[in-house]
Amino acid sequence: MAGKAKGAATASVPGLVKDLVDQFSDPLAFYRELIQNSIDAGSNRIDVTLEYDGKTGAARMAVEDDGEGMDERIIDEYFLVLFRSTKEDDLTKIGKFGVGIVSVFSLRPDLVRVHTAKAGESWRLDFPSYKRYEKFRVSAMREGTLVELFKKMGAGEYPKLAEDSLKTVRFWCKHSDTRIYFHDRRAGGRPQLINEPFTLPEGESLRHSEEGTEIVLGFTGEPAPFFGFYNKGLTLKEGRKEHFPGVAVKIKSRYLEHTITRDNVLEDDNFRKAMAIVKRLAEDELPAKLKAELGEAAQEIASRAASGLKPEPRLSERWMSRLRYLKWLLGGMFARWKRSDWPIFPSVTGKAVSLSGIGSALHESGHALYLAKTADKVALALAAKGFPVLVEGPWAAELGGQWLERGITVRDASTTYIMPSVLPGPKLDAGMRAFLKTLSGMDAGTGAKYLGIDMANFDYAGSCITDRIFVTQASPGGLSRADERHTPSLFSLWRARGHALLNADHPFVRNLAAVHERMPGLAAYMCLKVMHLNDGEVPPDQVGRFSNLAEKVEAKLLHAALRLDAPPRAR
Repeated sequence: MAGKAKGAATASVPGLVKDLVDQFSDPLAFYRELIQNSIDAGSNRIDVTLEYDGKTGAARMAVEDDGEGMDERIIDEYFLVLFRSTKEDDLTKIGKFGVGIVSVFSLRPDLVRVHTAKAGESWRLDFPSYKRYEKFRVSAMREGTLVELFKKMGAGEYPKLAEDSLKTVRFWCKHSDTRIYFHDRRAGGRPQLINEPFTLPEGESLRHSEEGTEIVLGFTGEPAPFFGFYNKGLTLKEGRKEHFPGVAVKIKSRYLEHTITRDNVLEDDNFRKAMAIVKRLAEDELPAKLKAELGEAAQEIASRAASGLKPEPRLSERWMSRLRYLKWLLGGMFARWKRSDWPIFPSVTGKAVSLSGIGSALHESGHALYLAKTADKVALALAAKGFPVLVEGPWAAELGGQWLERGITVRDASTTYIMPSVLPGPKLDAGMRAFLKTLSGMDAGTGAKYLGIDMANFDYAGSCITDRIFVTQASPGGLSRADERHTPSLFSLWRARGHALLNADHPFVRNLAAVHERMPGLAAYMCLKVMHLNDGEVPPDQVGRFSNLAEKVEAKLLHAALRLDAPPRAR
């Protein structure tokens, strides 16, 4: 050790230094300051190391770099002088205010030790507190600068210090242009690289670069999108705020600076220029990205639906995350017309369709927009009629709102329409065929209230009629409204009669088929009575007439049933 000097680092402004120490709300923010100094020194690698000495009961925190160190002139004229910095007006440097070293005292360490060397000089500085220091010239040379903090604590306190230190370094330095490694020696293992790719939490859609500045934009469904501002990759400010509807943003620029409190970005002319670039990108270049990404998601959703595959939540989430920006983009009538040919809505036919395409189909459907989870038989039948049938998803609410013409209704296809499958005789068991024959014969013999009676499968994909005993259709097995109002069977004239389809899998029907084996008349009577009493809607002013007809038809049915079930001698 060649020499030793003592001094009062801030003898003239002790109160101001204390205020600066206290202004760091996070005591571990010193990592950011030391790493910032290391980056400004041109370091290729920075190592943050923690360890605990059980014998002394002290934790050691160290930040070491391989950048340009300091000689005695820099130490005396800049490093030890408050508000003095060698980086003034240098846009390649991050720190400007010359108060970074003060931050190490916010942790209230027992000792701060600095090792540095430059131009054949090697120095060590010891700071028992921010009020005084000791400076030593040493013979051993080194590369770069090492700053050590020693703080006494219990062994049980150290793990939290190490955990919080890693979180702090990662938060402030994850996008650093310089490699940064973190190593907790007590935990063992190898040093871990802190650096992460410069991208957005939900993914990026647009990247823009120009001299000294890099910007990434991405879509988000959050009302307060993520934002981040960085200088040479070090965090100036991160948070959530809507700078532009539905757009998350990160800006890394050498022109951006932090405030003197180190916890915010300085909103100066350079900041405003950067935000102007973001605005231009969001208005001029991002729409094309939106069209491509929504179209891709819509096409994949449509293809899955057409193949009968279940909806994939991630695809709807991808579409949904772009909705806020899309709503802003389609905010006016002219804006919607301008982009009405974008195929960004998934249809059950396997294709993505546009606003204009949906609008044209609405004229065919009576201004009804239909939704379906997959391309089931009802959805495909509606699409074949030229109706707009989209895959169910978040786009439906907007289409039913202001994006399409007024007066449209959004309906679920499978609950609005039915399409049972008629089962031909060969597909029925002998008992069911016999029951069906008796039903048809009894109906014909008592006034033929139906054009025909058949068994059908009600349990198709998306069916809303699996619990029904029967339905009446004009065209058996065709597409018809689930809530279709038709004339009650007892009121039906010859041309108004419909076809009755019985649910072959319904317990009531199967039980009657079993009863039919012993008492065919009773089974047929009970089934037809249920059908007549529940078929169609009786107008309030026709209730009396309906009751009279029901009594007459029931008498005929009962008479026919008794004849069928009577012993052979009694017929």
